[in-house]
Amino acid sequence: MAALKDIVAKRFLDDILGSVCKPGQWKVLVLDHLSTRIMSACCKMQDVMTKGVTLVESLDKSRQPLAHMEAIYILVPSEKTVAKLIGDFEGAPTYKTAHVFFLEKCSTSLFSKLGSSKAAKRIVSLQEANMAFLPYESKVFTLDYTDIFEDFYSRDRVSAGHVCERIADQLATVCAMMGEYPSVRYRSEVSRTAEIAEALQNRLDAYKAEKRELGSAPEKAKSQLIILDRGFDVTTPLIHELTYQAMVYDLLSIKSDVYSFSATTMAGDQKKKDAILDENDAIWVRLRHQHIADVSKEVSEQFQQFATKKKLKHAGDPDISIKDLARHIKQVPQYQKELSGYSLHIHLVDSCLRKFRGGINKLCKVEQDMAMGTDAQGDPVTDPLRDMMPCLFDRNIQVYDKMRLLMLYIIFKGGVSREDFMKLMQHSEIPGPERAVLMNLMHFGTTIITEERVKEAKHKLKRIDRVGENYELSRWVPLVKDVAEHAVNGRLDESYAPFIRKPRSSSSSASGWSSGTSASSAAGITTTSVRQRWNWIPTQRGGGVDKEAGPTIMIFIVGGMTYSEMRAIYEISKTTSDCEVIIGATHVLTPNSFLGQLKKLRPLVST
Repeated sequence: MAALKDIVAKRFLDDILGSVCKPGQWKVLVLDHLSTRIMSACCKMQDVMTKGVTLVESLDKSRQPLAHMEAIYILVPSEKTVAKLIGDFEGAPTYKTAHVFFLEKCSTSLFSKLGSSKAAKRIVSLQEANMAFLPYESKVFTLDYTDIFEDFYSRDRVSAGHVCERIADQLATVCAMMGEYPSVRYRSEVSRTAEIAEALQNRLDAYKAEKRELGSAPEKAKSQLIILDRGFDVTTPLIHELTYQAMVYDLLSIKSDVYSFSATTMAGDQKKKDAILDENDAIWVRLRHQHIADVSKEVSEQFQQFATKKKLKHAGDPDISIKDLARHIKQVPQYQKELSGYSLHIHLVDSCLRKFRGGINKLCKVEQDMAMGTDAQGDPVTDPLRDMMPCLFDRNIQVYDKMRLLMLYIIFKGGVSREDFMKLMQHSEIPGPERAVLMNLMHFGTTIITEERVKEAKHKLKRIDRVGENYELSRWVPLVKDVAEHAVNGRLDESYAPFIRKPRSSSSSASGWSSGTSASSAAGITTTSVRQRWNWIPTQRGGGVDKEAGPTIMIFIVGGMTYSEMRAIYEISKTTSDCEVIIGATHVLTPNSFLGQLKKLRPLVST
C-alpha cells in the first residue's frame, strides 16, 4: 500500500486542485485550520503553486478582496466555516466564484443554509473530499484533536456524544480515502468506544451505499478497524522509552516536529538552525525506531568513515564519544555541507545521552521492573519502593519524572491507601496542584486510592511473551503491539474487542446495498438542480489503494498515541507480508503532554 502521506498528497494535488485548476488560470486557495495542517503535512508549496494556485490564504484571517479571481475553498463543514464562506459573498464578493471542497460529509442543515445563501450563486462546484485527518507518517494518522481528554472524559453524556459523532465522521474519511470497508471493533470495557464504533459503522454503510465497490476485493473482507481508548494502556505513556524517536520527543524541546540547535557555518561561526524531524530525512527514518545505544554506535561509525576518507583528526579512534564528535564537527567548517545530515543527529544523540546520564538512567530500571512486574532476570518484583525512594528524594530529578515513577508504582500496587498516597506526595515534594494529575488516572479505569477503588476491567488483553527481545532497560512492550499481532493472526479475543457486525465472508456481494440519502436531497435540493447550479461531482472514494491489495488492520486510540506505539506498529508491519497495519489516534502524545492533559481533567475525588 502507498504511504498515507502519498495517498493524501495525491488527493490534495490531483483530485482537488487538479480538478478545477486549468493551465493559465490562476486561483486563490482558502484553507481552514485542518486543511492548512493537511497541506503542510503532505505537500510542498511549490507543488501547490505548480497546480495553478497563486495565493494561499487562511479562512480565519482578514483577506483583501480579489473579485476578479476564482477561489478554491477546502474546509471542514462546520457552523463557523460555512458562515465565513457565506460571509465572503455577502455584499461585495471577496472572489469572483468559488469551488468548495468539504473535508467530510456536510450535514443537512449546513447544506441547506449554504444553498439558500447569496454565496450559492457564486459556487460553481462543490465536492466532498473525504480526508478529515492528518497523515503524520507513512503508517500513522491523527485527527488533530488535542482537546480530547476534556471533551471525551469530563463532559456530560450529551457533549461526549457529539465528540463520538465527530470522531466517527473523521474516521469514516480515513476508510474512504483508503478504499476500505472494514469490520469495526471496539474495546468492550468503555461504552463510549462502542458509541464511536456504532456511529462509524453507520457512516461506512452510507459510503458503501453510494460506492458499492468500496472494500469489495475478496481480501478486503478481512480488514478491521479497532477502536481503543487511552485507558487500555496507561503504562506506555509513562515509561521512559529509550528508542531514538520516542527519546527525542520525551527529553528534548521539539515544537511542531521542529528541533532547534546551534551549528557551525562555513566561516566557523555558530548559527541557530531549525530541523524538521519527518520522513523527508532518510537518516531519521532509518534510525528513529532503533535503541539509542545502536543509534549512537551507527552515527559514530558513519562519522568515522567520513573522517577516515577525509583524513581528519581522530579518524579511526574507536573510543571517540558523541560529545567529541559534535566538537570535531565544529572544527571542520569546510565540510559542513557534507556533514549536515549527520550533524543534526549527532546533536540529537548527544543531547539525549546527556539527559539520560543526568538522572533518567536512575529511573529506567525501576520503571521497567514495576511495569513488567519482574526484574531483568525474570524474578518477581516484591519491594520496588526500596529502589524507588532514592529517585523520589533526588532533587535533581524533575517533578514530572517523579510523578511518572509514582504513577507506575501505584499501578503496580493496584492502588495505595489515602494515607500512603499523601506520604508519597510529601516525601517526593509533589506540589499540591500536581497531585490531581495522579488522581486523574482514575478516568482511565486505574485505581489510585484503595478507598476509592474503580471498576476493574473484566476482559484483559492476552500478553504475548517476548522475553529476551530487548535491552535490559527496554523490556516493556506497548500493549498495542499485542493487539495488532493478535488481530493480524485472527486471534484477538472478541470479549476484549467485539465486532459491531460480524465480519462478512470474502465471497459477499455488494449488490445488496441500497442507495443512501445524500445531503443534497435531504436538504430539499434535487440532484438535477445541484448539478445545474453547483456542478456537484460525486465523491471519488477509495482511489488511493489498489483494489486487489490485501486486508488492512487499522488501530485507532481515543486519547492519543505515543511514539513507542507507532514504532510497535512498524515492527509488526515488517513481519507481516500479507496484511497492512496502520495506527491512528486523536493526537500524538509525549509523556509530558500526557500529564499536562491529565491535569486539565475534572478530578473524580479530592486529594
